[in-house]
Amino acid sequence: MSQVDPRPPGADPARTRTLSESDSKELLARFGIPFAPEHLVTDAAGARAAADALGVPVAAKLCGTNIAHKSERGLVRLGLSGSDAVAAATDELLAAARPDDGATGVLIAPMLRGHRELIAGIATDEQFGPTVLLGIGGVLAEAVADVTVRLVPISRIDAEEMIDDLRSQALLGEFRG
Repeated sequence: MSQVDPRPPGADPARTRTLSESDSKELLARFGIPFAPEHLVTDAAGARAAADALGVPVAAKLCGTNIAHKSERGLVRLGLSGSDAVAAATDELLAAARPDDGATGVLIAPMLRGHRELIAGIATDEQFGPTVLLGIGGVLAEAVADVTVRLVPISRIDAEEMIDDLRSQALLGEFRG
């Protein structure tokens, strides 16, 4: 039996990498997935300009190619309501960057109301090939460990079924409290 390479044609494992939050959103936006407007900045002046453009309050998050769990490292500032606060938070976050974080910047985004977070990802399984993952995200991602996986490509129906497959999918809808 011949070995089938599960990677898409032209995929070079030496060139694959995890994307930063900003790069991930940019890639997904090319495929029609909407996101709230945000600005990736590299200094306090850029953060002030971003907050002025977006309006306050805003959130600031250190973004880097090797940063996965920002909140665990204290790399998120929420509810920043003035340009001085945004600039100070940006300086603090940039100072907290480590060499192994990769190229870093600070994402400035509007504060949005909502209490539901999902995690989504794509990986290549050695046996089955490219897969897509969906699960409960945010600070609950590891605690709840509720994910579902499908082989790529997926259809809209597959995506809807993935949501239905989540054991804790009731958390995504309306509930008391």
